[in-house]
Amino acid sequence: MAKKINTIREEKLEAKRKVEELEKLEREAQQKVQELEILEQEAQNEELLAVKNIEDSINAIAANNNMFCGVILTKDDLLAVFDLALKTNENIKIPFRLYYNE
Repeated sequence: MAKKINTIREEKLEAKRKVEELEKLEREAQQKVQELEILEQEAQNEELLAVKNIEDSINAIAANNNMFCGVILTKDDLLAVFDLALKTNENIKIPFRLYYNE
């Protein structure tokens, strides 16, 4: 009987050690997830900054060379785009071109 009690105690201690180890691993995993989330946010911020810098560079080049970078839409163009968007239920993509302001 004493052997059985000792075996049960040892099993309980082993189970407790395993639970503690699993809890430790879970905390470490949560910490890693938080670190990855921070790195992801930093990467997104850097990407936004890079895109903004490129946009500013394009706008500066266009302004210095009397160019317009964008889309010029008339009222009829807008109506046609809206009509197309409503009929197809899809996004409309309009690529930009560089045009001289003349």
